[in-house]
Amino acid sequence: MLLVGSQAVVDAANVQAVAAAVERLNIPVYLSGMARGLLGKNHALNVRHKRRQALKEADLVILAGVPNDFRLDYGRNIRRNTFVISANRSRKDMTKNRRPNLGVLGDAGVFLQNLAEKLSGDQQWNHWLDVLKQRDKDRETDIDSKAKAEGDFINPLQLFQKIDSVAAPDHVFVADGGDFVATASYIVNLPGPLRWLDPGVFGTLGVGAGFALGAKLVYPEAEVWIIYGDGSVGYTLTEFDTFVRHQIPVIAVVGNDASWMQIAREQVEILKDDVGTVLRRSDYHAVAEGFGGKGFLLNDSSKIDEVLQRAKTAAKAGHPVLINAHLSKTDFRKGSISM
Repeated sequence: MLLVGSQAVVDAANVQAVAAAVERLNIPVYLSGMARGLLGKNHALNVRHKRRQALKEADLVILAGVPNDFRLDYGRNIRRNTFVISANRSRKDMTKNRRPNLGVLGDAGVFLQNLAEKLSGDQQWNHWLDVLKQRDKDRETDIDSKAKAEGDFINPLQLFQKIDSVAAPDHVFVADGGDFVATASYIVNLPGPLRWLDPGVFGTLGVGAGFALGAKLVYPEAEVWIIYGDGSVGYTLTEFDTFVRHQIPVIAVVGNDASWMQIAREQVEILKDDVGTVLRRSDYHAVAEGFGGKGFLLNDSSKIDEVLQRAKTAAKAGHPVLINAHLSKTDFRKGSISM
């Protein structure tokens, strides 16, 4: 199996060549970070769910710009007798927590292109891919079931399913948050490479507005969405003034659960204390309105379709938009700390 991370798409000008190389390799692939969307929507080789189980079963694992850090449980999910190939720009990251059987110090995208040139492309892993794809289907069924659960406010799974269904074909998602963003990564589909921008492994919150500005300037005709957590939105909410002044019509969705939820999940479980994780259900939509944008409060699941369409209409008319979505509590990512 192949794991591709953000490093592999650092050379944005050659990202299509990287995607073509992955296709030629014909290996089941898990995409992470800003490599999400590399193969486009619903590609036959792209697997999304149950990665941990797949790692435990694979006899060859290729890490293309992916270190064995907390996202891979420090390499513990890979069997000791599995042959590991790691291509990484950083020698430290390449050998972190588990030394690969074969280490390649350099650009992961170039490595994939060179590897694809060396192989004939005749290798077939159809049975293995069928197993992984069936797990994907089972997980999607589980997500669909959880998305139907009703609560006091908005089910985040249902919200992202709706966003995924209405997002324009050329959309870009900018991720700036923790728990809410991680939930999005399970659900939304991407039309192609470089259409998912996120804070990276260290969760450098506050990138949302800047990334969205850049994305909209590079892809002026694209529909640009910012997925904000209610903690992270505080860092760059004032940039709605910038969006208005420069007529940058982005659509921001704030997952407002009044919590630093990615922290609270484990902290409350382990320490039985929510200190430092509690926020307010603040009126972020009113702030956007105050800067001259369009703001919508979404706290009724029956209004999701209506609010999303009004937001898209306002953005098409040239207005930056913020949807303040009050979320119900969910245990969807219980036990997870990573994106």
